[in-house]
Amino acid sequence: MLFFDLVVLGGGPGGYSAAIRASQNGLAVALIDQAKLGGTCLNSGCVPSKAWIATAETVDHAKLLNTVAAEPFEFVIDFEKMKLRQRRITTQFQKSLDVLMKKNNVTVIMGRGKFISERTITIDGDEPTTISFGSAIIATGSRPMKLFDLGPEKTLYSSSIFDMERLPKSMLILGAGPIGCELSGVMARLGVEITMIELMPRILPLEDHEISSQMEREFKKLKVKIVKDVKVDSVIETSIGITAITNGGQRLSAEKILISAGREPNTDNIGLSELGIKLGSNGELMVDGDLRIKGVNNIFAVGDVAGQNMLAYTASHEGVRVADAICGKVIPIDMPPIPSVVFTIPEIGSVGKNEEQAPDNAKVGRFLFRGLSRAHCTDEITGFVKVIADGNTDRIIGMHIIGPRATEMIHIGTVALAAKITATNFGSMLFAHPTLGECIWEAANDVNGRSLHK
Repeated sequence: MLFFDLVVLGGGPGGYSAAIRASQNGLAVALIDQAKLGGTCLNSGCVPSKAWIATAETVDHAKLLNTVAAEPFEFVIDFEKMKLRQRRITTQFQKSLDVLMKKNNVTVIMGRGKFISERTITIDGDEPTTISFGSAIIATGSRPMKLFDLGPEKTLYSSSIFDMERLPKSMLILGAGPIGCELSGVMARLGVEITMIELMPRILPLEDHEISSQMEREFKKLKVKIVKDVKVDSVIETSIGITAITNGGQRLSAEKILISAGREPNTDNIGLSELGIKLGSNGELMVDGDLRIKGVNNIFAVGDVAGQNMLAYTASHEGVRVADAICGKVIPIDMPPIPSVVFTIPEIGSVGKNEEQAPDNAKVGRFLFRGLSRAHCTDEITGFVKVIADGNTDRIIGMHIIGPRATEMIHIGTVALAAKITATNFGSMLFAHPTLGECIWEAANDVNGRSLHK
């Protein structure tokens, strides 16, 4: 029987990051996955959706080009070419991961892994095998929650939408969180009639309230219908599509429905019950502060399956952290500030406390992108930056951006929070002109009423 110092179950960001770091630390590592490396993020989530969003953005770019074109033109996206581009990108990075595994001497075993003891796992693949290990990391990720018993022909999820053969004329999107809002913006720009249905009183309910309001205004410009504060009790298939029936009796119909109302951990059929491992209320693995599964000394869990932060980059961070810990390296006690990004159009980036979460004496600074010459040059004037500082210490405790390049610029806020910078100190820094980043500088100065251009 083969022996490995570490076995990693799951080849997504958490799993492959852990495998690489453990191998760099000198361990013999096996990575087990039943599908393509990269997990949901690369194959049916983050990366495919961002490829689609980048293509959808060209609709807005074409409008700008039309204002300076010698002759007016009509720009129409070819859905098949759009899908081919997305597949080329994912295939490229699948191959890159294969190369990384070989470069780092990680043994990749394709198949479904199942624990049969605290030191042994079987793999049901092309060549079924059993291996033993010193430590293990479970990084099996999550999957979209299936709320209704419907067939795949008219019902889509955040993973299966990328397999659509053609664009529908209309679509219901159940859930107005990040996934629902991202894909609503894409589909609307492709000419699909969209109705978004949200359980909470506002879309993007975890974002700052002003960002939610701004995004709702942008959707109205796209003629996206938004139905808020309702619960869908049932969904029925009809001869022409799908009808959702709300708790108030409202009937909303479309050709297809995309269900983006949460995810659930992949913890079934991997041998957990055989090890006596109990799951949390949402099916997640319960871990201690070191991400070790409670009740088992040598098995850890990272990423979505641990039920803490369902983000690809937190999974990667946790995977590296556990791989270092297994090798006796120091684990940081405090988790660094975690930025949140939403790839809507315009983009959203947030870190730290929002205005609702901040203390009553918090100070708030704002600046609009339309106040920047750079934003007008690129025709991206929608949105704003909000900086929140502690009323006593002036330390920045939150930053929220909706606008161009927000998903990139929010990392400035992450560094500011991690370094415990005050709004005054931040405002004393130099930002190049003309840049979009000046919006953050102006908002930080506005915290103390010192914005120059407001």
